[in-house]
Amino acid sequence: MMAQTTSTAQPDAVIPADKESTTQPGAVVLVRITPIAQTGAVVLTRITSTSQTDTVVLVDKKSTAHNDAITQQRKSTSSALVRIPPEILRMIAEFLPEKNAACFTLCCHSIKDVLGERYLKAMTIPPYEQFDFSPKGEIKFVHLLARDLPQHFACFECSRIHRARTIKWPSNTKEHLGCAHSIRSRQNAYSLTFFSPFKIYFAQVYLVMKQHRLGIDLGFPLEAFRHVEITHEKRTNVTNLMSVDARFVSNELLLRSQIWILFPPSQKDRMIQKLSECGLPTRLCAHSARSSLEEMVAGLVGNGGSLIRTVQCHHCWMDFGIRRKYFGEAGTAFIITRWINLGAGLDPEDRKWQGHIGRKGLRSRQRLVNIRKTFEDQEGSSMEEFTSDNQQKLLSEWRSKYSNSGADDVA
Repeated sequence: MMAQTTSTAQPDAVIPADKESTTQPGAVVLVRITPIAQTGAVVLTRITSTSQTDTVVLVDKKSTAHNDAITQQRKSTSSALVRIPPEILRMIAEFLPEKNAACFTLCCHSIKDVLGERYLKAMTIPPYEQFDFSPKGEIKFVHLLARDLPQHFACFECSRIHRARTIKWPSNTKEHLGCAHSIRSRQNAYSLTFFSPFKIYFAQVYLVMKQHRLGIDLGFPLEAFRHVEITHEKRTNVTNLMSVDARFVSNELLLRSQIWILFPPSQKDRMIQKLSECGLPTRLCAHSARSSLEEMVAGLVGNGGSLIRTVQCHHCWMDFGIRRKYFGEAGTAFIITRWINLGAGLDPEDRKWQGHIGRKGLRSRQRLVNIRKTFEDQEGSSMEEFTSDNQQKLLSEWRSKYSNSGADDVA
């Protein structure tokens, strides 16, 4: 309300106004008188102060202090990415391709608050439809983020960033790899035998190659791909050994694997029949049926041969050879040796990796390379030393079973 004043009032004086009805009971209305130098006119301003207003001011101050405390707490616990100034985040988004900028926007609520809907709207295909982020686009973006995190990697299974040390070695992935999505997609694993816990996932190939290329410790040395396991089947009285060695060759991961199958001497005359009844614990590769390997072994038995020359699979990067060896009272062993190229570990779509986990023929499009020679030419244990070491381990296991069970049971 406006109060009546006299010309004798002092400049900028504040005097009580006549009380009239107000919206708030008990309100005090003050009038400020301000002279205008040029005209001597007086400007009257009403100042209203109520206890309710004071309360609101106090609540606002309390709310602001609470928000400041939360903001400070978030700053102390949030990731380094969120603590980047908004103007820098906008500059980063401007340098990214549109798909990656859209993915960047959806990283977290804080980033989306800064970038808004700009890049999401740009990715509508067609207009007014939500953009469908393809897994390939997501992993490319996540891979860009992981490049500056040496101890982390972009998971090709779930399109997230994992710590490298959460991923287990191939010999320890029976329960889980470290990424639940990898276990749900076991078809993406490479296995040398049907029932072995030794399974190779692309994440493991990626990490061992990353450690090799960068020269940093990620907890994934070449030793992670060296493995020996021995099993004895009581029902068939057959002893199996699987041994794996690994080497880096021209920035690619190559394996040498041997599988020994020791038949007792009592089954010498029925070996072919035993093969058809029990089968073998492996097959040559994803492109060959187990029966084809059994036929090769049966051929060695039937014609009295002891060695099949090294053969190349025309669908995947693998060379293999089969050999028969007699051990007297211990029985007869068949030795299946494979030389495998798993590729450079840069992309799960690499043909050298895909050729081992799928039945799709890929190697026929590439120039054939002698993988065996490439592996054996590198520094490390020779083929003879590798075979001799496996033979000793197999016979040691046989002697242990022989002494514990008795000659009659083993024979």
